[in-house]
Amino acid sequence: MTAGEVGRIGLLLRGCVPTVTTIILLLLSTLPWALPHSGALQPVCAIISVYYWSLYRPEQMPLGAAFLLGILADLLVPRPGGGFVGIAHGQQRSLSGKSFAVAWLGYMLISACAAIVHWIVVCVFYVSLINPTSAVVGHALGVVLYPVVSVLLVRVHRLMRAYDDGA
Repeated sequence: MTAGEVGRIGLLLRGCVPTVTTIILLLLSTLPWALPHSGALQPVCAIISVYYWSLYRPEQMPLGAAFLLGILADLLVPRPGGGFVGIAHGQQRSLSGKSFAVAWLGYMLISACAAIVHWIVVCVFYVSLINPTSAVVGHALGVVLYPVVSVLLVRVHRLMRAYDDGA
């Protein structure tokens, strides 16, 4: 294998990192956590990851990937509404280069919209008015967990940039 081929393979693998980290977070969030409303954690982790990568590596988290990750979320947990993960995508123009506080505020707003959309989809799916507690708890969990998950994603992103600069 030549150096050029190795470089292309490395570039391809780095391009998969945002999707792979989102899948890992989805899988971790489907584990049976001994917490009340832990089911609300599953879409939250996906939204955080899609939002983060859409801001900082938009070329590696296209809308199609975000949509497919939402479908994967639906397959992992048998309930409707994972497709709303795509709501977290597409904010890079307005939030790119802003401070962490602004990005966090943007996440809060997008997460609130996603929670409302998810709640409406679940109500329509079950043809019943569902208690919105899970949506509210999910949004609150996301707001609290965003800085923690972001720290992990920032470290992964820095590793990617260090490799990009060295390549």
